[in-house]
Amino acid sequence: MSIENVVLWYEKNVNYKLTKTFLKFLIKTGIIKEEINLELLNSFLLETFGNDFVKENDKFKIKNNRIQIIDNFKDEVKTNDKDNSVKLVKEVNNIKNKFKIESVGGKRLKLVKV
Repeated sequence: MSIENVVLWYEKNVNYKLTKTFLKFLIKTGIIKEEINLELLNSFLLETFGNDFVKENDKFKIKNNRIQIIDNFKDEVKTNDKDNSVKLVKEVNNIKNKFKIESVGGKRLKLVKV
């Protein structure tokens, strides 16, 4: 799946929105590949009970500890005054505690404080 399709799928089916910047970060760090495997991504991000994903209000529920990481990668749209074109600008929020994601192997991720 492409990044755009994954973002749309999450808007429609999950209780939390993903950003393109966050997905590009996951690709850059090697956690996921360019052609995103939605099943693998969901195993990292969505809450599970047994072998099934948890649903809340007919939408899948994202793991609480993933929200803080996703919030660090915001997509912001700014306009250029000269030609009124719209550009996508990557903005990473500065927070007191910075974290990064490391793959522990298999379908597991580890949140590491930097």
